[in-house]
Amino acid sequence: MLAQAEMPLADGEVRKVDKDAGKITLKHGEIKQLDMPPMTMVFQVKEGVMLDKLKAGDKIRFVAEKSATGYVVTEVRPAP
Repeated sequence: MLAQAEMPLADGEVRKVDKDAGKITLKHGEIKQLDMPPMTMVFQVKEGVMLDKLKAGDKIRFVAEKSATGYVVTEVRPAP
């Protein structure tokens, strides 16, 4: 079985978590695979990403992808 190539992780800081809407506001560094400079923005969150474990001020590493409806965070890990 071949492993799918891992998407590069971006650095971010949680600014706001909206569990009801399934969205997260992140201040993030450059996201190379999306050709996106550092900024603060709201992302949709893929179902299964545990928002209840995140709070404002948390430092994270994350994967974001472009979808038909906007940018979606598909994976979140604590920053080392």
